[in-house]
Amino acid sequence: MKLEVVTRRIAIIGNGLIGGSIRLALGRLDDPPSVTTLDRGDDLGGVAGADLVVLAAPVRQNIEILSQLGARLSAETIITDTGSTKRGIALAAAALPSHLRFVGGHPMAGAAGSGLVAARADLFTGRPWILTPASGQTTALEQISAFVTALGATPFVMSPNQHDRLIAYVSHLPQLVVSALMHTVGTEAQAEGLLVAGTGLRDSTRLSASGPGMWRDVVATNRDHVNAALDDLIDSLQRMRADAGTDALTGVFDSAVRWKDCLDGNHRE
Repeated sequence: MKLEVVTRRIAIIGNGLIGGSIRLALGRLDDPPSVTTLDRGDDLGGVAGADLVVLAAPVRQNIEILSQLGARLSAETIITDTGSTKRGIALAAAALPSHLRFVGGHPMAGAAGSGLVAARADLFTGRPWILTPASGQTTALEQISAFVTALGATPFVMSPNQHDRLIAYVSHLPQLVVSALMHTVGTEAQAEGLLVAGTGLRDSTRLSASGPGMWRDVVATNRDHVNAALDDLIDSLQRMRADAGTDALTGVFDSAVRWKDCLDGNHRE
């Protein structure tokens, strides 16, 4: 698959799992574009001349970098990001010079590992990639949609607030739950107790190995929606505790089975 001419020169800022995987995916296209990769802390002068700049650093760093790009990019350029929250960076993008067009993005893809060593060219294949364009950015949205499609992903469009509310439930809440679960179990069981743990605990707590710095920033930039999601979960847990030993508890398990079947059906190969 070929990218449109408008995205022939691409600069990626952030050389971790997502940035590295984007570079690898671009490299296996029939006619690969020119790609410049900058790591966090590098001189941003390297973005000069790019048609498309992809911010693939952590959320708060993306916002900081975005505020500096106006002085670095003199020609008309499209900017997108890959962060897990969208309202903060959308607000920062509103202050950009008029020749820079921003379309927020969030690839719903991850891996068991982290960092550049875990990057792979097929990370985005068949995965959703949420786009959150500002009003009036129809052309830029079309170009970014073509870009993520070329990477193998499927674009979904929504507003920054819609994104942050939905992702609080389908991404941020699971991470917090698993981290709290592993913390609680580990503190009580200690190393000796974990020796007898079954595979269920290991499988269900995979996300607890995720980097704390990244998730601290994610929660800080989506605190209201994350708190609402936590409140809903706490309510469910309190009802489960109140219903323990009664037939009412069966309803929660039945509901979980139905929604898990729906989830697996949505992502079945």
